[in-house]
Amino acid sequence: MPSALVSSAARLLAGLMLLASLGACTGDAPESSSPSTPQAASSTTGAVGGAMSSADDTPVPDVTLETLDGASIALNEQDGNVLLINFWATWCAPCREEIPDLVDLQNELGEKGLTVIGVSLDREGASVVKPFADKHGINYPIVLDPDAELESELGPLQALPTTLVVNTDGTITRRIIGLFPTDEMRPKLEAMLERSET
Repeated sequence: MPSALVSSAARLLAGLMLLASLGACTGDAPESSSPSTPQAASSTTGAVGGAMSSADDTPVPDVTLETLDGASIALNEQDGNVLLINFWATWCAPCREEIPDLVDLQNELGEKGLTVIGVSLDREGASVVKPFADKHGINYPIVLDPDAELESELGPLQALPTTLVVNTDGTITRRIIGLFPTDEMRPKLEAMLERSET
């Protein structure tokens, strides 16, 4: 086997192992999910949290999202708020695992200006997502992106879940692939919110 092929295969395997260790979906998605949706697998037990990277201080795009309950959220009109834009799907085990932490963050920091926005990539849309959200007590707005239109604005996504952190100036400052590292990020989010109050 040519050495270049071996090297490429080794890099691919290493990347998949890294995503699995971060609690990211990396296996096969259900046939009914969107073809452009990142694929899914079970999470790794005990994953500490996702890989964080700088998002090059990209401004959030001029996009208006419609939530499951019919409200509208204009991303570039959220100045003064901190946004967590969380790409997920009901069939993604790590996505389901991190939901209680996101619910807690919304409870704890929502009044201070934090808004978690769940972006569902489920192709079946509201018929699947709404009962799931009700069952799991999701207290933050959920928007549907079955055709990956928002993903094309903010992506591409390497895996699910992926969470973008948007600061109070409307700038994407972090891209977190895999389970959201709540314990690590809570003080950072609190500091961002405190700066917006001064």
